[in-house]
Amino acid sequence: MTKRYRNLIGQVTSPRTMDAALRLTAAGKRLTPGYLEFKEYSPLNLGELAREMADGRYVQGAPREFHVFDPKKRLISALPFRDRVAQQALCLVIGPIFERALLPRAFACRPGKGTHAGVVQLQSELRREGRDGAPLYFLKTDFRSYFASIERKVLWRLIEAKISCRATLSLIEAMVPREGTGLPIGSLTSQIFANLYAGATLDRHLQQALGERLWFRYMDDVVVLGRSAAHLRQVKEEIETYAGRELGLRFSKWQIAQVARGINFLGYRIWASHKLLRKDSVTRARRKIAAYRAAGDHERLRKFLAAWLGHARWADSANLIRSLDIYGRRA
Repeated sequence: MTKRYRNLIGQVTSPRTMDAALRLTAAGKRLTPGYLEFKEYSPLNLGELAREMADGRYVQGAPREFHVFDPKKRLISALPFRDRVAQQALCLVIGPIFERALLPRAFACRPGKGTHAGVVQLQSELRREGRDGAPLYFLKTDFRSYFASIERKVLWRLIEAKISCRATLSLIEAMVPREGTGLPIGSLTSQIFANLYAGATLDRHLQQALGERLWFRYMDDVVVLGRSAAHLRQVKEEIETYAGRELGLRFSKWQIAQVARGINFLGYRIWASHKLLRKDSVTRARRKIAAYRAAGDHERLRKFLAAWLGHARWADSANLIRSLDIYGRRA
């Protein structure tokens, strides 16, 4: 029987958890108006926030919404600082609970996982499976508008399968209503619950019902390796049918091809022998570098290069980096 966790609200609202939540939320935000306002009377603000969370009076504030366009248009919902502290405190307690419900081949938003771990494991499997020289194929799928398509009734069944503490469930409901569809991009709870949504369902269907062992998932991006295109077409049909029937998800695109073509996954094109940056990533980087240089915005260029080079150096990108003449000009 699946273990259900009781009496969690005391942990969520304990001074130790609330203090940790404040520290984590404040990281990189110490000059923002929201932090400065909260920090001025932080013991009183934390205490009142904890009491509201514990006794069911907590009401989440209205988010600030804006769009980002890299690499595609997304609506981001940024909560007030106080509400981010509340979410951080909740996630510090429930995050490890839902983490234990996930299988090892899910890589998004997990301790010790992430994009680079996913790339390393996929490339390792390509090398291992390719030793005998037999053909190897991959199936790559993406779900359309994943966060916006999550059915909350289904999600809540997964939440209540692990948590029975009424006060904690009430707090979660104040952040994620039971009715409707979709989770906002930009919230800590959305990361955890979006991962759970596929992790406790689709991942287990792939591994346990279909018997697939060479699969990799990063949120809504799934890669499956197989010995034949025909087999992977069957897997694709199974995934599509299951996801539509049980989760209300639809593919935006899918691909089956030999691994010799390279697998587009987690920002890289991956082969057994090497990996390259995706072409669209390189194109966007060139445009941003050119725009920052043309505007003379050296500080934004410096920050962009620090982040982008950290990503690029995980690929075989020495020649590309030299071609950008990054170090030949002021950054």
